[in-house]
Order: sequence, then C-alpha cells, then structure tokens
Amino acid sequence: MKKILAITIFAALLFGFTVERKLPVFNSQNPFNNKDTQYVCLPCGSKCDAIVYKKPGNCGHCSMQLVDKAGVRFASIEPAAICSFIQDMGRDKVVLLDVRTNEEFEGKAPEKFGRLAGAVNIPVQELSQRMKELQRYKGKEIIVYCSHSHRSPRASYLLMQNGFTRVTNMEYGMSEWKNMVKQDACNKKLYIKQ
Repeated sequence: MKKILAITIFAALLFGFTVERKLPVFNSQNPFNNKDTQYVCLPCGSKCDAIVYKKPGNCGHCSMQLVDKAGVRFASIEPAAICSFIQDMGRDKVVLLDVRTNEEFEGKAPEKFGRLAGAVNIPVQELSQRMKELQRYKGKEIIVYCSHSHRSPRASYLLMQNGFTRVTNMEYGMSEWKNMVKQDACNKKLYIKQ
C-alpha cells in the first residue's frame, strides 16, 4: 500500500512538474497572451494613454503600438514640484533629460519655451540608438521632459524598458513652465529663457 502511494505521489509530482514547465510565461514578448493582460498605447501623452485594451494591436486614437500596461510604470511630476524634488533629492542625484529636438533645446525653433539648466538633450527619435550615453545615470533620478508632454512619456517608457528604474515624466512640458512655476528662486536656478 505504501509503495502504491509513493508511486502515485511521484507520478503526480512528475506530471505536475511537466505541466508546469509547458505553461507559457506571460509577458509582452511572449506570443501567447494571458487573458488577464491589459494593453495601453505606447505612452504618447494624450488622453488615450488611459484607455485599456484587452488584446495587442494599435491605439485607435493615436495609432501607437499597444504595450502591456504592467510595463508602463514611470512616475509623473508637475513643473511646479521640480525644484523641491531636486532640492530634496540633491542636485547631484537628479538628471534632467530634454527629449525635444536640438533646435527646440537650443531655442532655434519657432516656439521658444525655454529649457532647464544642466539638462542633457537627446531627442526622443534618437533615444533608442543613444541609450548607452545614459548608462552612467542608471542609479540616479531621471526627470524627462519635452515641450507639451507628448514625447516625454514615450521616452520615459523606453528608459524603463532599458533597465532605468528611477524615471519621472514632467507633465505638461516646458510650454506650461512659465504658467505653473511661480517661485522666483526656482526659475532663477533652473529656467533658461530662450
């Protein structure tokens, strides 16, 4: 009787182990989709970022690729909170990443919204190819911004997908900096008019 029980337990463990090994791992890279996976558009900074889909594809509003919602996990901050955030963290522990074009960053574009002092400029269109330039900042807080917060959410997502864990998107973008940041001390320290 004990022998039959031992064989039964062994067979159950063996069968269970075999089934477990054949179960797919559910993630955005796997061709088998977990029925509970939720999808959102690759962050574009528009209201459609909040729309949840049940299957992969493209966003019906902005046509961006849909990605696993669990992978979109960067923080957000309003412009008015940036100075206190930097002061609390320590300036040497925060990197400002401007993902606008070089022309926008240098104030040569028609719209001039200013920029933040000490910011690194890597346009979002070049971010994937230039990711190695940011490797030295992996342990720091990275605040990503653009002009209207449409490109910076996408850049924040790309950073998170490449192993950066302390990523914060500046909401509203530089187009709203003057309207939202009223502290003179902050503007004197951080804002560069173009």
